Amino acid sequence: MRSYRLLALAPLLLVTTAASANDLIISGGPIITMAGDEPWQVESVLIRDGRIAATGLLADVKKVAKGKAQSVDLNGRTMLPGFIDAHGHMTYVGQNAAMAQLQPPPVGGVTNIAELQTALRNYKRPEGVPLIIGNGYDDSQLAERRHPTRADLDAVSATMPILIIHVSGHFASMNSAMLKLVGYGPETPDPQGGVIRREADGKTPNGVIEETALYPVLKLLTPPSVEASIAPIVAGAKIYAANGITTGQDGRVMPEGWSALDEAAKRGLLPIDVVALVSFERNWPDEVRARIGQGYAGHLRIGGIKLTLDGSPQGRTAWLKDPVPIPPHGQKEGYAGYPAIDLKLLNEKLSDAAKNKWQVFVHVNGDAAAQALIDGVRTNDLSGKRTIAIHNQVVQLDQLAEMKQLDIQPSFFANHTFYWGDWHRDVALGPKRADFISPQASAWAMGLRPTAHNDSPVVPPDMLRLVWSSVNRRSQSGDILGPLERIPVYRALQQVTINAAWQIGEDKEKGSIEPGKRADLVLLDGNPLNVDPADLHKLRVVATIKDGKAVFGSLTISTPN
Repeated sequence: MRSYRLLALAPLLLVTTAASANDLIISGGPIITMAGDEPWQVESVLIRDGRIAATGLLADVKKVAKGKAQSVDLNGRTMLPGFIDAHGHMTYVGQNAAMAQLQPPPVGGVTNIAELQTALRNYKRPEGVPLIIGNGYDDSQLAERRHPTRADLDAVSATMPILIIHVSGHFASMNSAMLKLVGYGPETPDPQGGVIRREADGKTPNGVIEETALYPVLKLLTPPSVEASIAPIVAGAKIYAANGITTGQDGRVMPEGWSALDEAAKRGLLPIDVVALVSFERNWPDEVRARIGQGYAGHLRIGGIKLTLDGSPQGRTAWLKDPVPIPPHGQKEGYAGYPAIDLKLLNEKLSDAAKNKWQVFVHVNGDAAAQALIDGVRTNDLSGKRTIAIHNQVVQLDQLAEMKQLDIQPSFFANHTFYWGDWHRDVALGPKRADFISPQASAWAMGLRPTAHNDSPVVPPDMLRLVWSSVNRRSQSGDILGPLERIPVYRALQQVTINAAWQIGEDKEKGSIEPGKRADLVLLDGNPLNVDPADLHKLRVVATIKDGKAVFGSLTISTPN
């Protein structure tokens, strides 16, 4: 266990601003600035008008404070820059919180299909919702090791439509009434980039759908009005704030969901900054396109465009170069997943982004998908434009080298090693690929600036569990996947602070505790640089501060006489 002591000779760093009646000095515990490639701590921070005005020794900071500065004593707690969500779906976090919870341990308690059926029977539908909706079932963790089918859900209700969404968000299962409502029958063809799974006759839908086959279903879940849509957005933002996140991401906003998100921002309802990515397989009006890449309005900005190239590795729909060890239902030996988008359309969208100088964020899980992205960036004049490869889990070492040349920066879904590591090793990927999943150490060594994310609501937005996974790479059985790909604690913290700010072009404003930057901060009940790395996930967020004000927890502020 490595210990980092306070650098007592740290110089006073300050930015000259006008005097304020709201000067606030924070001290009394470790303050990890994340300003630099080595750990650096300061004794105190001065906040003025929502920004960091000075850092350094407490005596020096007091000298530059104006008027009767207020103070906060950390009482030994640790302060860092606020966490930045490198990729997630904030709105869906809020929406899913209101659904029947079907997650397996350690998030929930559903371990088999009978327990799933019980959870659906006990679910209390919100008033006016004409169907039962569940979220988070995981075939890899169910005792039956399969998706619930139409027959399983018909046993809950043959008349009330039932829809349950897979933990990955890439699959769903429906009962007969829901299939009828959506219009999926024996003659319905599989959509481009998706699958409607069938029963033994090869025609009748068995209730399980994959990838783009979800699109018509998800449209039915859109609340009937902007007003009804705002509540889950605000709920998701509050959940993020409770996890120390001061900049969240809504990583795939559909046209039907944009108005509510924009309205929530206009009303001042977002407690944290939100970077929206518009789903660019869809067409967008000129007024929305004009906002891509622009600044914040009411804590909301459109950071760039989002494209989805393939599916889910734990669901075995990620597009791979080599076959999965055990094919999923309905697939033959040699199956290696598939692309979720026509490659001609992909290149058209990349070309559009290049012409408009928009940042591009692309969902890629498999190595075949990673190669399609690499080829698309090279072909469409996007080299050097800081394209973000989201998830990037089965990327190969030679592909990381190509990404470095093209400035394609990886954002790894690092928590996969914990939640699905054993499944990847035994079923979805095999031992060799599982040991190199989310190769963070290799990316750092290559000179890339990686981030890590939870892809919430796929897993909870627990940033400390995410840091723990990046450092330990331990699966639920206790196996360590790819020991050489473990990274130091400080690197893992960089991935959720300064690197995450840099990837979205906001590192001059966020990501470290430095004069001039926004006072976006998180208080923890322990120091991640000093605790046993095996216990990092046990740390808890005590308070979250956005622009100098607490948006989660509370601060005891002392005012001088």
